Amino acid sequence: MGCAIPNLQGKLERWSHFAQSRLYGAGPVCSIVAMQDTFNAYYKLQPEIREEHQVAASHKGKRPYGERLLEDDATQQTRAFTQLDELAAAVATLETGKVLSEEIAKNPALDQSMENGTEPPPQAQGQLNKALRHAVKAGMEQAQDVQEQMISWGFDGSGLTQMPLGERIELARQLMPPRFKRIALLIGRLRNLARSKQGGSLKHLRDEYHSITLGDHIGRLLPVEMAALSDPLRKLDFGRRLLEHKLLEYEVRPIQREGKGPVICLIDASGSMSGNPIEWASAVGLALMDTARRQKRDFAAVFFDTQILAEFRFERGKAPPEEIFRFATIGANGGTSYEVPLSWALDVQAESKLRHADIVMISDGECAVSDEFFNRLMKTKKDRGLRIMSILIGGIPTELSKWSDRVWAVTAPDDEAAGEMFAELV
Repeated sequence: MGCAIPNLQGKLERWSHFAQSRLYGAGPVCSIVAMQDTFNAYYKLQPEIREEHQVAASHKGKRPYGERLLEDDATQQTRAFTQLDELAAAVATLETGKVLSEEIAKNPALDQSMENGTEPPPQAQGQLNKALRHAVKAGMEQAQDVQEQMISWGFDGSGLTQMPLGERIELARQLMPPRFKRIALLIGRLRNLARSKQGGSLKHLRDEYHSITLGDHIGRLLPVEMAALSDPLRKLDFGRRLLEHKLLEYEVRPIQREGKGPVICLIDASGSMSGNPIEWASAVGLALMDTARRQKRDFAAVFFDTQILAEFRFERGKAPPEEIFRFATIGANGGTSYEVPLSWALDVQAESKLRHADIVMISDGECAVSDEFFNRLMKTKKDRGLRIMSILIGGIPTELSKWSDRVWAVTAPDDEAAGEMFAELV
């Protein structure tokens, strides 16, 4: 099988380095030749085995491996996830190479033939087939897992293709631990919830009657036209004018949906938010970011305790994958101060691109703001027509209610409260 993409040999060498030192930990990895064949089998539209006379003598021992790889049903199933997908094919190649190397190492005859570049002895053919099937299945599961993770995190193809392949593999490696799989499920669930709220808002919009026109739309006919159906003669005239599209009917026009502005999200990262609350709050923030991206709205966010811990700016919702990942991995520690993030939000909201932004705060504990700051906040809200919505996890919103337009007080992270907030914003 020939190279599927330019400079594949160099890329395979770098992938092999990832496999040995990062992605899988120390351990044997199949030769670059075998990995190249594996990648081609997964990636190409129509991979083919070269004729025997076209294969270098040093590689002829690997030919049975390539033949069995293409013949195996598990390879065809894997190709459903990897065909023309460089990242999925690379990840599946690495996993297949890792598992196959481990299986071959268990069989001295296979191990020796791979080491010498010779065809496996007849008694080892069955073991090779079994090892290959096991390895390909592992590669398929890994490729499928990575694709599902990428989709859950909202990493679209255009953003990923701009990253070097090595960085994409490293990103895939970072997404594999259970904690990030759990966060991915949260992000996917809340993103879908936000999208459903947007869809619901659009679905329930009605048309309004605008004027009278001529046509044949039965549902819009004036009552006087419908009354003609009770008289035999007028009924015939009704039929004629229906065919001629000359019945009196209401002209309608759609009610224009009010455009939504940017979103600023303030997420409490104090120590009490550690664990599920900070993960859920981050997922809510990323669901808002996804909405902003789809609607081409600007989005800004900060994580705070008694100071600003991390700041994010996504112009028109454009979010690089590495920034999305960083957003979801902010830890929780320290105390809480509302004046710090609110001051930041007011300063950011004064910028032209974010002037009409709504502010969302997610916290699990209340703290008072000074009278001076409170007066400034309320004056700014009035002058700019500013809206602030808050979700309070596990508390009574005494302070938040003083300056928030709406507060959802929940005993624990609550998707229903998030859904109501999404409906307000999307």
